[in-house]
Amino acid sequence: MPSRPDCGRRPRHAGLVLMLAAVAGCGDAEPPLAIAEERVSPAESRLEAEMTEWILARYRRQRSAHPERPIPRFNQPKTLACPSAVLRVPDLPERLARGLFARPGEYPATLRFANATRQDDREKDLRGLSIRVEAVPGASGVDGTPGRQDFLLNSHPVLFAGTPEAFHAFVEAATDERMWWYFLSHPRSLWIAWQARGRPDSLLDMPFWSTTPYRYGEGEAVKYAVRPCDGAPSPTAAPAGGDDPDFLRHALAGRLAEGGACLALQVQFQQDPERMPIEDASVAWDESRSPFHTVARLTLPAQRVDDPAALSRCEGMAFNPWNGHPDHRPLGGVNRVRRGIYRAVGALRTEHQASLASSAEAGRHPTGGSP
Repeated sequence: MPSRPDCGRRPRHAGLVLMLAAVAGCGDAEPPLAIAEERVSPAESRLEAEMTEWILARYRRQRSAHPERPIPRFNQPKTLACPSAVLRVPDLPERLARGLFARPGEYPATLRFANATRQDDREKDLRGLSIRVEAVPGASGVDGTPGRQDFLLNSHPVLFAGTPEAFHAFVEAATDERMWWYFLSHPRSLWIAWQARGRPDSLLDMPFWSTTPYRYGEGEAVKYAVRPCDGAPSPTAAPAGGDDPDFLRHALAGRLAEGGACLALQVQFQQDPERMPIEDASVAWDESRSPFHTVARLTLPAQRVDDPAALSRCEGMAFNPWNGHPDHRPLGGVNRVRRGIYRAVGALRTEHQASLASSAEAGRHPTGGSP
């Protein structure tokens, strides 16, 4: 008689394993994942290609309809502000000293605050924070640009579409202008999206999360967060509301006109592959089991952030979670499919923005002389 396969990979689940083996056999069961381990679906390349084409087609329609305007981002279309900052890495303990954070240093950075869907800051919405760090040794962009490290974060700790399949269904519905259908057929996504909506008083007094996981050196995975530094003064922004649809931008401009600000960049380690999954970004990692640790500070000096030229330059930026150091490689299905999508649509947007800037410059200097 042939020997029975040994599927008991985790003794504390032995009873469950035996029950499943008795019902269906264990030869086809997938082994449990280890810390920082991924499980790639064979359908991901097709999902990525279809989503890329759908979004590019939408962008091309927008460019054809309004060639004189910037192409709005598919997600987080309203730029609130793009302040400059300095990322300061202190001397860290061995476990935290990885990649960008391996040794003390200072790096120039740009932050982009944005609304996820709304043009009016007074409406409840998800807010986004993208961070571009420059001159990072060992880091590179997806286009080969050396020294580029990006962090992409949201004002809610999880995504409502946490897998490539859910992301694909959402993009298909959104490009067909049937977003209602996606949420009708994905009630858990609807609940997460509803919970994620907020109306903050200030962008500098709220937390942001990466939602998706990233490698953190060999054999470790983390999620990132950005929070106000300990002891930072409370912003003086007026409460949300009033009659100003750009009050978040104006509140940030007022704060940075008067002085600087400080934000802490933090990491949360994956401790349990089951309760803290890599492949489902709709699941929060429990902070009581794995607290966040500060690995760097973002210092924002006094500056002007509501200048139209600065906002226009910001529109020409394309962030991608795959811009970065190998020690911080993105993990999980949502990140894997975002690589090609963000690269393709970002290139189209920045190319169009450069064309607009060139046309504007030619209009100001029709003879080609110096400004």
